[in-house]
Formats: sequence, structure tokens, C-alpha cells
Amino acid sequence: MSEGHKTASGLRWKEFHWQDCIVRITKKKVKNANLRIRPEEPQVIRISIPHAMTYDAGMKLLEQPRIRRWIENYQKKVNEPPAQPRMQNADRMEHVAYYRKRLRELLPGLIRKWEPVLGVRCNKVSIRDTRSQWGSCSIQTRNISISVWLGAFPEECVEYVVVHELTHLLESGHNERFYGLLDQYYPNWRSCREQLKHGVT
Repeated sequence: MSEGHKTASGLRWKEFHWQDCIVRITKKKVKNANLRIRPEEPQVIRISIPHAMTYDAGMKLLEQPRIRRWIENYQKKVNEPPAQPRMQNADRMEHVAYYRKRLRELLPGLIRKWEPVLGVRCNKVSIRDTRSQWGSCSIQTRNISISVWLGAFPEECVEYVVVHELTHLLESGHNERFYGLLDQYYPNWRSCREQLKHGVT
């Protein structure tokens, strides 16, 4: 458990670790405990509990089968891989080649643009035929990997993924600081994320 913190509205919350998640429990003027997860932070579980309820009791809510099923289903839905094009093999190879060529043209300039803005430097950028995520960043090697299918989207979406992954060199987790940095440096990131959620048709 971490020390107590304050929200922007002055409410105090305490942070716990449960399985692979961070649990933030806030005491409020509520009759019943409430649990919520934000789409942009699927690994952070927020629980509001009445003032008379203990933090331990709040954590025990997570052991209820109904609550656990809800959390698992929610996180599974949020973390679903991006949709991939439905096409024949020959068409697929042609699209992959085009997307790869386009990304090879776009990525170097975007990296050069954003490294000095963010004050970071990555070692290597790879383009891979990945199905699990649009991009990834290794904090240890400072290498970034980009999905070749990102080449099907507008340049602003490619730029968003580049900024997203470079920002991980400043903040490894998807937490409030991380999304605060995105808000600061790339305010249009939510719109781009929505476009990417719909996948490639």
C-alpha cells in the first residue's frame, strides 16, 4: 500500500496493488461502494467507499466472484487487439508492402521531430507485422516497435503512436502522469485513439 494522496478535488485516496492492477480507494459521502475502470487506464481500479468503511473492506470487494468477472471481462474488452484487414493472402502481402513503405517514409521524420520536444532518445524503430498492439516500447533497450498496419491510417494517427511510445521513455506506465504528458504534448491523442479503435476495414 502506498501513502495517501489527494485528488484534484481534495479527496484523499490510498493506493494498493492487487494482482497486476493498481487499486485506488477513495472515501466519499456515499451509501454504497462503487467500482470503476477508465478505458485509458484499464489496469487502474478505482473504488469509492463510505467513510465508515475500512480500506481492507474495500479491497475485499475484489474477491467477490461477480466483481472479479466484471473486471476480467472489462479488461479483456479494452485490451482486444486491433482489427486486421480481411483480405486474401496476395492482397494482404500487397497492403503490407505498401504500409511498410509508407511508414519507412514517415517514421524517421516523426522521431526526429519528437525526440527533442520530449527530451528523449530512442535507439531503434522497428516495423513489425504485429496483431496485438499498434506500438510498443522497451524501456530497457529504448527500442520502439510499430505495427505495419498503422500505415493504413492518417499521418496524425501514426504521429500519435510515435508520441505515445516515446512518452513511455519518460513514464513507463499508463497512469495519470503518462496521460497528462500526452495531453500536454499531443492534445489530439484521444481522437486518434478513437480512429485506431475501429481498426482497418
